[in-house]
Amino acid sequence: MGKKLIKRYLQPAVQRVWDIDGYPNYFFGEDKNLYRITARGELRRNPRHLKGYTLGYVLKSRFYSYAQLRPLLRRYVSPTDHPKAI
Repeated sequence: MGKKLIKRYLQPAVQRVWDIDGYPNYFFGEDKNLYRITARGELRRNPRHLKGYTLGYVLKSRFYSYAQLRPLLRRYVSPTDHPKAI
């Protein structure tokens, strides 16, 4: 009998930099790629899409161009990065 193939996936170490307002599972990493956290806790890279002549991303089945996405970006603040008491 043959050996059973075990699939193992490596989780990329991504530093979270920008959050998207209204989409808590989506964020931009330090490498300037868009990532999504799945229900299983896995990281998936979201590809850029070209709709007509417009570049953008699809978030929850809705296309956002760069111009529409820019006002939704918020700088990520880590829960451990809090101001120290004096």
